Amino acid sequence: MPTQFEIPLDESVQILKRVLPLMSQQRVPTIPQNYAVWYDYVTKKNDELAAEVEKMIESGKDFDPDRCKTIYEKYFLAELHAEVDGIQGAVRVAVETVLQELGGLGDDISHFSDVLDDCGESLKKDPTPEDLNKLIVELAKETARTKARSEEVEGSLTSMASELTDLRAQVDRLSRDSRTDALTGVANRRAFDQAMDRMTRESQKEGTPLCLILADIDHFKTFNDTHGHLVGDAVLRFVAQEMEQCVKGRDMLARYGGEEFAVLLPNTPLDGAMMLAESIRAIIEAQRPRDGEGNEVDTVTMSLGVSQYSSGEDIHEFIERADACLYSAKANGRNCTTGEHELVKH
Repeated sequence: MPTQFEIPLDESVQILKRVLPLMSQQRVPTIPQNYAVWYDYVTKKNDELAAEVEKMIESGKDFDPDRCKTIYEKYFLAELHAEVDGIQGAVRVAVETVLQELGGLGDDISHFSDVLDDCGESLKKDPTPEDLNKLIVELAKETARTKARSEEVEGSLTSMASELTDLRAQVDRLSRDSRTDALTGVANRRAFDQAMDRMTRESQKEGTPLCLILADIDHFKTFNDTHGHLVGDAVLRFVAQEMEQCVKGRDMLARYGGEEFAVLLPNTPLDGAMMLAESIRAIIEAQRPRDGEGNEVDTVTMSLGVSQYSSGEDIHEFIERADACLYSAKANGRNCTTGEHELVKH
């Protein structure tokens, strides 16, 4: 069975044409989480999910945000939690196995030590050649036994190390997936919030500047309605890719929500952040994104707002100031950059 990433484009388009009218009919917002639910409903990938959605449709229940969230968490997040539980269980088994192996090896070494002590005592009693022969045979047998046991434990520990390495890779993947926006491949809102908390604390502690850029694609809804969601998704990926080329080092780009992106710039003062924001705006305006068939589509423009963190201020104030700058850029004709130092001018 092909994976979700191996489905042909024409087949995915046909599914899209079935999913979107249903979502529109049920007044379900076409955000990625909801689309995942209705994609599985239409393709019957999950019989239990399909039955629950069908039952809600037949009963005439509204798919309000709370119900949509509940369904998504039940059938998608539960799977993630199960995978995490599976990894935790495997780690526990591996650790217990290692401890048992080491405990058994410790007992064997202790036994071998006792054998050596007994041999030492026997040698003090002026043994006969026959007694010496018996001691040599016993020592050879116990040495071979202990060596074999050590090799067995070494092999077991090597296997456990390999298994733990695989488990660590799974944990790293889950961690990465949980912090990455599935559509654009850049950091998601969760990763942004974590980075914001960390960077503001560092800025306050070290007395270094920290700036935030909020960038929004102009008229994205109209663009989406005109060209369709597939082209809209291509535009989001295009913007993310172009912005990612502009951020370096510890700078962080994230999809903040919908068609809005955020860039955190540690050790960057306001004038430097303004220059970067304007560079992002100009680069995106100068490029032409392409649709799934490689055809160029309309020029994309962005409005950007820039703020600088004030030591000790609430994070929400920092973000709201950047948002106010973004709103000002929109109000002043779009396709421009506004910094917090310009707010008083409008």
